[in-house]
Amino acid sequence: MKYKKNIFYAFLIWTSWLIFYAVIMYFQVPEIPALGALISSMTSHYVYAVLSIPIWFLCKRIHFENISRIAFIVSHFFLGNLFSALWLFLTYGIWYLSTGKEIFDLVHFEQIVGWQYLSGITTYFLVSGIFYTIIYYRRFRDKELKEAELKVLTKEAELKALKMQINPHFLFNSLNSINALIKHSPDQARKMMSLLSDLLRFSLETKEESKIPLKQELEIMHRYLNIERIRFRDRMEVHEEIEQGIDIYKVPAMLLQPLLENSIKHGISSHREKGWISVKLSKHNNNIRISVSNSMGNPANEVQNKKNGLSTGLQNIRKRLNLIYGSRCKFTVNGPQPDIFKVEITIPAEQV
Repeated sequence: MKYKKNIFYAFLIWTSWLIFYAVIMYFQVPEIPALGALISSMTSHYVYAVLSIPIWFLCKRIHFENISRIAFIVSHFFLGNLFSALWLFLTYGIWYLSTGKEIFDLVHFEQIVGWQYLSGITTYFLVSGIFYTIIYYRRFRDKELKEAELKVLTKEAELKALKMQINPHFLFNSLNSINALIKHSPDQARKMMSLLSDLLRFSLETKEESKIPLKQELEIMHRYLNIERIRFRDRMEVHEEIEQGIDIYKVPAMLLQPLLENSIKHGISSHREKGWISVKLSKHNNNIRISVSNSMGNPANEVQNKKNGLSTGLQNIRKRLNLIYGSRCKFTVNGPQPDIFKVEITIPAEQV
């Protein structure tokens, strides 16, 4: 289908040019009638149109990457003369077969063959120039497509690598907690193992997906929080404010879990008594706003966190968001109160 389209466009170009040339011939050679000028122009231009096929393949083989610049110029100078001579030979051969020797008297062969020969060379360079433009444009476009594909593959690989960094953190923490519970609270250990199994299953189901429905992401979040509730018992209090109907939108897979893990690691774990975590999800205009905040039990931890910058988990999240959304997302850290740590994320609202 593609080649048929290209042939059709080439036919239109050659036909337009031959009509223009026929009009010029009609006014320059009074002895030739309008029909004769048209037939004459059709013969000569369609002959060159056929000759342009081997020119196309020659242009594909002869380019700067294969030969030197001098060899390139010499090759096309030779080919220009060759195709011009071949064009005149075939054109006058067809005219001679159709009209006999009268054609040479009618067109004043001796007077015009010189400039026709130069015209044939000029046409060759024009045709080959157009072909080189097409060839190098296609190469440039193919290169851009390959670079774009490479960027996508690199982006996907980086996203998968970042995502794989998330899973071991809560896995190791949970296994340590299960190990501690086995002796004095085997029932709790079994419950925690079951919850961990469900969480890992969800994680594996979404490992190839960059985005999942928020409803599914909330299920992962709740399973993770149930595991941590067993670890911290009544030391952890969770508040949720989730706008109704917001779960129909897509979010990056495993986004909420590392946010909560960061709150527990740097907030709840530092509390000697009870600490709290707040999760808020809402839709504003065409964006989804996610806010996760937690109480800071030990001010010294907060100072150290500020010195060290973002934790690995938060850096991971920010990198993932930048890879997925670019400048369309917003990631801010910290709140106005010194004893509260807050992370706010704004991403485009995309329906499932």
